[in-house]
Amino acid sequence: MQKEAKKHVKRLRGFTLVELILVVGTIALVAGALVGLISNSYKDWKLGSNRSTLLQDGQAAIEQMVRILRQAKAFSAVSPSTDQAGYITFTSVDDITEQFKLNAQTSELEYGQPGSLSALTGSVSNLVFTCYDINGNVLTGSVPASNIQSVGIETTLTDGTNSFTLSGRVFCPKDFQRLVINEIMYNPPGGSDAKEEWIELYNFGGSSIDLTSWTIDGDTLISHPTFGNGSMIIPSGGYAVIMTNNTIVFNELTIAGDFERKKKFQDNWTSDNWDRTKWNAHNGRYKGESSVSGSASLYTNISVPSTLNSCLFVFWERTTASVEQTQMTVTIRNPSDQVIATGYNGQMSSDWTCHTMDLAAYAGQNIRIHFSTNKTTADNALLLDDIFVASSYVDLDAIRLSCGDNQIGNGLGNNSDTVTVTDGSATIDSVTYDDGWGGDGDGTSLSRIDPQGSSNDQNNWTSGPQHGTPGSAN
Repeated sequence: MQKEAKKHVKRLRGFTLVELILVVGTIALVAGALVGLISNSYKDWKLGSNRSTLLQDGQAAIEQMVRILRQAKAFSAVSPSTDQAGYITFTSVDDITEQFKLNAQTSELEYGQPGSLSALTGSVSNLVFTCYDINGNVLTGSVPASNIQSVGIETTLTDGTNSFTLSGRVFCPKDFQRLVINEIMYNPPGGSDAKEEWIELYNFGGSSIDLTSWTIDGDTLISHPTFGNGSMIIPSGGYAVIMTNNTIVFNELTIAGDFERKKKFQDNWTSDNWDRTKWNAHNGRYKGESSVSGSASLYTNISVPSTLNSCLFVFWERTTASVEQTQMTVTIRNPSDQVIATGYNGQMSSDWTCHTMDLAAYAGQNIRIHFSTNKTTADNALLLDDIFVASSYVDLDAIRLSCGDNQIGNGLGNNSDTVTVTDGSATIDSVTYDDGWGGDGDGTSLSRIDPQGSSNDQNNWTSGPQHGTPGSAN
């Protein structure tokens, strides 16, 4: 019994030294493996966290750039696509000049108004803007802002371990309105400001611009009541000339067409049953009047210049007789009285009515302007006034505008002034000129040199030719 107990006690002895060393070693190996595993897992987590943060920051920056640039009203400057530290300057939706730019020294993508930019995100190694025209072609070199129709954005973010290249594309929501004040006749020669001042607008964008509800110096633009064709739309590459109702932008080919300059208009017109009559005229004190029974005719011969932008034939007519009794036919004839074309054929009007015809097709020719009527009663009168044919300085393709208060004429300062065009709310262009810039009373206009250049830089303006170039390129 005692022997059995001793055997049991002997079996309850502890580890030997060798066994203990083996156990401790095993534990140490296991612990070391666990520590390594935990350390590697932490490093992987840390790496993944940094990677995720870098990616999220980059994506947020790209999304913000795309969102803001999509609402931009205009681009004013952009870096070449070869520039790794790129920038883009634009007019924001709130009419504020803003910029995105890579600060190469701090590796930060910055945003804000030029001169007071703030960091949008860091760890940016490059920022590249690639611009495209309306046909999708890449614009290279120094990019004209007016040609940009879309912008590609590419940026690389790196923290030394992680690196991401992200990209975005901004398509212009509409063709930017690229309209400028292009030419100003502010001080015509001979003190004739009231009837010879005018302003020209130029659309150098890629699409048409509707000027309905636009203003100049606070007055709403309208189609010119005499020379306008009703259009308020400037096509791409087109011009609009703003002038008063009686602005003289032409060389008159008729004499006394308004019957004011001679005692007898027959001195300049050959007539049958027409007289020059005082008062109740359309413009001024005299008019042409026929009160006879039967037909009446009136004509004059004109030599049309060989070189001209357009040649406008304008007349006003009215009758106090029943309009059913009075038919008027206005024809263009050669000196032998053969009819070349009909300018108007219809009933005369019960109130003064204007008719206009372009005679540019007869440049270099001698023609006859001929009026005839078939009045059949001696009662009441046939009336004509403001008949003129004039070769215009204004290009035929330009639209002609006036403004609500008809105050362009005599409204521009001869020494200096500010001219501002708005789209009804925001300022589109504004020029503060000085008589030292050019066009100062010598018969020339003040002409803009570069439509994309500064509106208020004297070096971007010069004197144009005599009479200027209203409605055509400077």
